[in-house]
Amino acid sequence: MAAPRSPGKGKFFKRKRVFRRAEPEPIEAILDRAGEQRHAGRLLPVGFGAWRRAVGPKIADRALPVALEKGVLTILVANSAWAQELSLLQRDLSARLEKENVVVREFRFRVGPVETFLLPPERRIARVVPPPAPLPSDLEENLSHVADETLRALIAESASANLAWQEYVARPAAEKKK
Repeated sequence: MAAPRSPGKGKFFKRKRVFRRAEPEPIEAILDRAGEQRHAGRLLPVGFGAWRRAVGPKIADRALPVALEKGVLTILVANSAWAQELSLLQRDLSARLEKENVVVREFRFRVGPVETFLLPPERRIARVVPPPAPLPSDLEENLSHVADETLRALIAESASANLAWQEYVARPAAEKKK
């Protein structure tokens, strides 16, 4: 009597062949093979930059291209008002996208949450706020003629901050880091 077959062997259960290299593959080759979008969860049919240039930042924040098949661009929009607005702008959008080398003959809109986390973050620059600068004597004398005490204090504070900023901007870059 023959021995019972194990479930992993036989004509229906074949092992996957693993390709073994004689030597390690360079990391550059692996990364080149993976491509630029290797970390993206899903690829968008129109690049972020091209989409933003074509439609402008206001629309790009509320609408996202999700598919482009046979010239039909499907756009995910935040609400039906945006779908209506963009449907009225189809000819203009098509011409702008064509300038970005994206040929679209038809648009379709889907309403749903626009995943803004897919968009690259805005670059924000933190600026140093310099300490208030002393007011020149002639400015202090002119401020003494302002009758309202609260208004006088606000003008003095604003002028002091503005003078400090002007001095800060006029300084060379090496001094600003100090």
